[in-house]
Amino acid sequence: MGLPTLNISNLIKDRSFYTEFQPLWNTSNDSIFAYEALLRTTPSINPLTIFHSARKQSLLYEIDTASISNAVKEYPYTYLDKHLLFVNVFPSTIVHPDFPNFMELLLTNYKKIKTRLVFEIHEDPFEESYWGKHEFLERLSFLKSKGFLIAYDDLTHSLFSISKMIKFQPDFAKLDRSCSENLSNSPKKKQSLEFFLAYSQQKLLSILEGIETNEDFVTSKKMGVPLLQGYYMAKPHRL
Repeated sequence: MGLPTLNISNLIKDRSFYTEFQPLWNTSNDSIFAYEALLRTTPSINPLTIFHSARKQSLLYEIDTASISNAVKEYPYTYLDKHLLFVNVFPSTIVHPDFPNFMELLLTNYKKIKTRLVFEIHEDPFEESYWGKHEFLERLSFLKSKGFLIAYDDLTHSLFSISKMIKFQPDFAKLDRSCSENLSNSPKKKQSLEFFLAYSQQKLLSILEGIETNEDFVTSKKMGVPLLQGYYMAKPHRL
């Protein structure tokens, strides 16, 4: 059974959405390093359903940029002094013709986000082709030239993920929950994580998401994962 279809135009027009924030934990000093902004709606709708419907209605760019704007608006401005803000974005949004103007306006209205905003790029199978486009690389360079940071979302331990990092050189790489679930009891996952960290530690900061138990939290810290995210530390919430 497929995902239900929503009226995305009405969702945007009525502003029937808000932002929750989930912290990223710094293992070196046991403190909050950053927050990730997550789209939420009233009534509650799975974000996957929202983006699925938006893509079908050719409104993915509109809901994506509305979500980014709202995240910046609802993030306490004083938090930017201490904590970076991660916002999710689709590759198709980055290469959209209107995206540079959108970013210029966002930076004009919220000057403090320069060097404090991290664009976390979705690993979406529908958008795989964008990674090979020259325009995509140009837009990543554009974002970096404006002082923004780049993160890749939902990576795995694979050589493909590492090749992506070599080519596109992000500031952060986020490993998905398949890499963290039951990590403490999986020698294979530990070995794969060690391999990934050995490559990434000199080039970027790695983030391991999906930390939901004390055992996996302790194991991740002992292995030297710089940043952790998951329900064990905190669930997404409004600030």
